Amino acid sequence: MSNLEEFAQAVGRDVKVLNQRPEPRLTLTGNTLGIVGGNNVTLPLPENVSHEISGIGSPEGRITAEVGTTYVDVNATNGALVWIKKQGNGSTGWQVFWGDTGWRNLATVSTLNVGRKASTVRIRRVNNLVSFAFGGLERDRFGIIRRNGDGFIGQNENKGVRIIMPKGIPEGFRSRNSLIGNIFNDVGLAYGIWYLGGRSDSNYMHFTFNEDIPVDKDIDDIRVSTISYFTEESWPATLP
Repeated sequence: MSNLEEFAQAVGRDVKVLNQRPEPRLTLTGNTLGIVGGNNVTLPLPENVSHEISGIGSPEGRITAEVGTTYVDVNATNGALVWIKKQGNGSTGWQVFWGDTGWRNLATVSTLNVGRKASTVRIRRVNNLVSFAFGGLERDRFGIIRRNGDGFIGQNENKGVRIIMPKGIPEGFRSRNSLIGNIFNDVGLAYGIWYLGGRSDSNYMHFTFNEDIPVDKDIDDIRVSTISYFTEESWPATLP
């Protein structure tokens, strides 16, 4: 084979290899710029250009960001997992976007204990919605001790009883307005009403019965209607 033929074959092989290589093409994944079959480079991002950042603890007063930025607390401190910047360009103006305190027990008075079971009032905040749950006794019933019994605190003369003392509903869970609803016995007959004091009325709770509260026996079969409301307060800094 002549040198000319060998040269022609070599050129043909090189052309074939070149034709098999992928065409150069740019890709952008996140902030990484690359070329297919070649190198890539990580592009710098301006500060706070990301709309999601993460850290530990509340961002309020600590993290500077633009409106619309979300912040993930990797520890979900006090149940607050995701925050969103609602106003301003400084470090304030954050609000919880998704959070759940779980059920928390509140301090109560006048409540009935039976054996190893104790009447409980629990509170929970999911985002801006606050809910109460009453129970603790057999079949999740709630109870109060007899009038003038040890630990009983009255309200409204002989028909009323304090359940949560003034300021007993903690910050971060409080209602803007006072609320009212029904309480029943275990078969659905009306016992009376519950009353929840709002921010202008001491943040407490009492029951008022239709009849005088007995002095000779406890009441152990109370059912409380649903108590739920939206709060305007900031996320609680501490949990009960």
